[in-house]
Amino acid sequence: MDMRRLLRPLALVTAASLALAFIALIGERRVNAVPPPQTLLPDYAAALAGAQKLEVTHGMGISGTRGLVVSRGPNGWTLDERWGYPANDELVNETLLALADLKAVEARTAKADWHRALGLGVPENLGAAVRFRVTDEEGAEMASLLLGKEQQSETEAKQKVQNYGPELRQFYVRRADSDQSWLARGRLPRNPEPAAWIDPSLPRHAPEKLQHVGFGKATDKGAAKFKFIRVGESWSLSGAQNWLDRFAALRPDDVARADGINFDTARPFTLTYADGLSITYENVGAATVIWSRMRARAAADAGADVKALAAAMNARFDGWAVRFAAERSPILLPAKTDLTQ
Repeated sequence: MDMRRLLRPLALVTAASLALAFIALIGERRVNAVPPPQTLLPDYAAALAGAQKLEVTHGMGISGTRGLVVSRGPNGWTLDERWGYPANDELVNETLLALADLKAVEARTAKADWHRALGLGVPENLGAAVRFRVTDEEGAEMASLLLGKEQQSETEAKQKVQNYGPELRQFYVRRADSDQSWLARGRLPRNPEPAAWIDPSLPRHAPEKLQHVGFGKATDKGAAKFKFIRVGESWSLSGAQNWLDRFAALRPDDVARADGINFDTARPFTLTYADGLSITYENVGAATVIWSRMRARAAADAGADVKALAAAMNARFDGWAVRFAAERSPILLPAKTDLTQ
């Protein structure tokens, strides 16, 4: 047998394989052979102090989009879609800083047809990406970034962690003006709910000064009117401390203008403090939510600092109603049995 006849086809197959491998390598260079930049948004990072507005748009697929806009005002960040209600300054500032500090780990596809697989489809086109857009005082765009899927193992995928603030993650991103995508590492929030972005603070005072909590209007009779008072280091009702702990942990889910909510049937409670400050929460329950409006008062003989504190609380919360889930009813609309068990 002539071995040269066998070697010739093998040589041709080998050469064809090498040629195909070379063509494939050349074809893939645009996908993932781009060197990653040190910082993904270097121009934005250099001008971060000029950020005036942050727009976050969540792609919800066939459900459309969900967005929010926060603007910088004289007293901090406010939510445009919530009539200028104060935003969660900590989360907004952390988001702006996270965009500036975003690092590209390695390149991914630059083919637009592959973006959806990475969760980088444009929100307005049935995509699932989250767009972060930052503009300056003149409205000029400083940054526009699309956030896609997280890169995670199967074990990590099964771990469900609820967190209002952002965590350090690796995820797919691309600049809105470029098809090149990247695997990036950084901190960007994904929570589309208003509760994550509104100011979580509520009118409260030093707990060690609290002396008395009364439930119900002065004209209420029977079970609707009750109270607990401080007795030394404890309270007159056994469940009072548990109620106070749960009350201290409250944070609102949403906000509205108070004149849009009917408070005629509201049930109030009033916290009275040793220095003459009192804070009243009026609460009205609907089918699935509870709305509250708040008012502070200073006693006539209270000090100037207490009167100033009451005025500051009212300036901050007057005209607003905050929303809570109906499951907060034992805190905002309690029966006396809720504080005696």
